[in-house]
Amino acid sequence: IVLDRVYIHAEEMGLSYNTVRIKTLKSRWGSCSSLKNLNFNWTLMMAPMPVLDYVVVHELAHLVHMNHSKSFWGLVAQYCPDYPLYKKWLNDNVGLLYRI
Repeated sequence: IVLDRVYIHAEEMGLSYNTVRIKTLKSRWGSCSSLKNLNFNWTLMMAPMPVLDYVVVHELAHLVHMNHSKSFWGLVAQYCPDYPLYKKWLNDNVGLLYRI
């Protein structure tokens, strides 16, 4: 699922990436390296699809902006306008995802 969503959103955003890995990340939902490698927490597969899509768009936006600047959040909002709802869902349900 994660790989498919990365492919779909990268195409939509006109971005390219190197590798995608699904890992156990202790304190993050995802990460993006300067080498264009994307990592995603395996627990995201249990989140609702819009939440997963938000994290994918968030990490893909780091391919353009390697920070959390206003421009970064503008890019996220362009492709995921309801991202504040999904960000809140993750904060509210982090315990649930890690308990499974």
